[in-house]
Amino acid sequence: MDTIPLRRPQIVLTHTEEAGFARQHQADFAGALAADPEAFAKYTAACPGMPVGLTLNCPPLDPDREAPWTEDYIERCKQAFRPLLDVDAAFWYLRGAVDFSALRAAVLALTDLSGRAIVTGLPMAEGERLLDNTDCVAAVGVLQRIGVSTVILTGDDREALEDALERLAPYARLSIGVRCPLAWYEEGLTLTNTELVLPAHGEDAADLLAVLDRAQLRELERDDLQEYILAPDGRDAHFVDPTTDISDEIECGAHLSERLIEMEDEEAAAFKLLIEEESDLAALEEEMYMISRPICLCAEDPALLERALRIYCGLALYDGTWEQDEDVLRFFEQKYGMIRL
Repeated sequence: MDTIPLRRPQIVLTHTEEAGFARQHQADFAGALAADPEAFAKYTAACPGMPVGLTLNCPPLDPDREAPWTEDYIERCKQAFRPLLDVDAAFWYLRGAVDFSALRAAVLALTDLSGRAIVTGLPMAEGERLLDNTDCVAAVGVLQRIGVSTVILTGDDREALEDALERLAPYARLSIGVRCPLAWYEEGLTLTNTELVLPAHGEDAADLLAVLDRAQLRELERDDLQEYILAPDGRDAHFVDPTTDISDEIECGAHLSERLIEMEDEEAAAFKLLIEEESDLAALEEEMYMISRPICLCAEDPALLERALRIYCGLALYDGTWEQDEDVLRFFEQKYGMIRL
């Protein structure tokens, strides 16, 4: 097992007027986050050599959307992001996604367009879950396999934030940061395996640096994940054996929800969904909320399989049914986090 080096987290600068302060304390700053291209230009001029990222705002969801809506939303994200991609940012910061499925779609859109590092925010609630009730381990398990390098935890409850940091520590393979009020540091906030901190909205980096030493730094080992696989379904985290039992094929047709209910009493640790035609994609998206176990996706047509992978917001298993080209499988692993058994 490996560990995160136990040292004081570095600050990400969020106000251009503090650029001079950041230059004087370079060792305490990991980089800067610009809200727009104008702020980006100010940062790069004032802090040469400092990594500067640019915020990309996720577009709102169409209230009249119909399944399959994921591809349409990915295209809307591309349209929103393209005008800003000429900025020579060290990383992109995605914000404003209404829920985890929209955030994942935005990440896919951005990885379609750019190979630069991606940072996302995760708004935490109670029970180590995001505001939309997605388990934090499930969210990070997906994001770290589809191109996200850093997640920034936010929230209104100190205990919920601390619990989420502790819960994520064994499974996160990306950098973890937090954005929270100064008062929490002054009260002795416990930061588990935390590498980055951002000033809360309306607060300054200089004040954050002054209280950062009052936080309690905690180091937990990362699990080696050799004996089991983290296979989130997009809402909940699941841990399965590499030789896990997978159900017989379940057709993704008009009666998918009924079949999923019938399968609840089955012992199989994962459900195998068969994608045979385009209408199956709409069924998969419409009934995603019914899925409560890891999913194995299979399709003879690699184009259909890829579209299903873009829709399914968990990490899909692949057991070799309908053998695909090796290069295609490697691409699906890298792009969508598909897990080969």
